[in-house]
Amino acid sequence: MTRCLVTALALSLAVCAQAAAADLEVHVLPVADRAPGERLPLLLYLHGLGGSGNEALTNPELRALAERHRMVLIAPDGNFDREGRRFWNAGGACCNFDGKAVNDVARLEALLFHWTQRPEIDPARVYVVGFSNGGFMAHRLACFMDDRLAAVVSIGGAGRAPEEACAPVSTIAVLEIHGDADPIVRYGGGHVLDNRAADPHPSAPETFRDWAERLGCPSQAKPKTTAVDLDPRLPGAETKIESFDDCPHGSVELWTVHGGGHQVATPAMLARVGEFLVSHPKLPRLPPKKKRKR
Repeated sequence: MTRCLVTALALSLAVCAQAAAADLEVHVLPVADRAPGERLPLLLYLHGLGGSGNEALTNPELRALAERHRMVLIAPDGNFDREGRRFWNAGGACCNFDGKAVNDVARLEALLFHWTQRPEIDPARVYVVGFSNGGFMAHRLACFMDDRLAAVVSIGGAGRAPEEACAPVSTIAVLEIHGDADPIVRYGGGHVLDNRAADPHPSAPETFRDWAERLGCPSQAKPKTTAVDLDPRLPGAETKIESFDDCPHGSVELWTVHGGGHQVATPAMLARVGEFLVSHPKLPRLPPKKKRKR
């Protein structure tokens, strides 16, 4: 049975909810002043390796993001590995290093199904934000749950390798945020934590280009590019934003934080992530394709 956990910090703001068929501990931050009949966006937050769903409720910037845009925030806990770290099984690259038989796509699918059946949730505004291992998982959900997700954001994660299945059947918006000095999940590709027992992951630019191809973005076109200042710790307008937003099957962006490490989620960055999410509600479904493998 699912257990919902409430921290002392979030006691007045969080409620427990039972998610049938999803064996997860879930931390929940509701919208306290919902009007009768109002339908709200749903934000699923996925923690990094060794983290927990409680990160979302104790992070003031994440709470602010959800509260500013009147989102119901749900943050499940992953399974424990042999070292006592919670993880998501997001594929060979990250981060099921023990090879456990864990199907997190199915578990999260059940969790989201439960929430999108609730009368207060708008199924056209279901979003995912994942950090690190959670970012890998966000990309995997975008590949296999794109028909139920409006947008996903990966912070310090990576997309699917070319040989891994990913064939979206619906429109979706995808954003990868990555520091180009990240030593954990390297911007230029490699192995998580330099662990060569794990499969290699693609680079951040490859992740961007792969999604552009999947979403039908013009193959010869150059992305729109701008620079913004989102991190006061780094000089100048350190974040380069590249985007394709006129693709027939969705949109994709890459935010490269020049000089940024693994932890790049500043308050300004998360505020802009919130703007990205709300600007991408679900678009009409694409014509059906062949059934995809997981």
